[in-house]
Amino acid sequence: MDKNTESIIDVVTVDEKKNKTKKTIIKVVSIFSASVIGLCALGGVVLYNIVKSNINYTKQQAKEIALSQVPGQVVYVTKDIDLDHLGLEYNIKIKDKNNIIREVTVDSKYGAISDFENYYYND
Repeated sequence: MDKNTESIIDVVTVDEKKNKTKKTIIKVVSIFSASVIGLCALGGVVLYNIVKSNINYTKQQAKEIALSQVPGQVVYVTKDIDLDHLGLEYNIKIKDKNNIIREVTVDSKYGAISDFENYYYND
């Protein structure tokens, strides 16, 4: 073999090694990414089940609790996950007789009012 043939064989061998290395890196990154996504999904499912098991009061019961403390008309109700206690909180907006919007937060596990906020609203 002459020198040109040897250098071409060396270049082909180096290119093959680079391609194998690239494929290996791609496989490792793909497996790692899939593992991370799978663990995040599993964590989400576990969190959802824990939060769901901590619900002792329904949306309707939370509205009744809030209305017993702040008489008025319920404007709307939202649910938020409370990560500190791994439960749901119902945020209930109530328009009272003075046209003041009051937001009452009721814990879904204990049925306790955990927060009040006032907003002014004019018709």
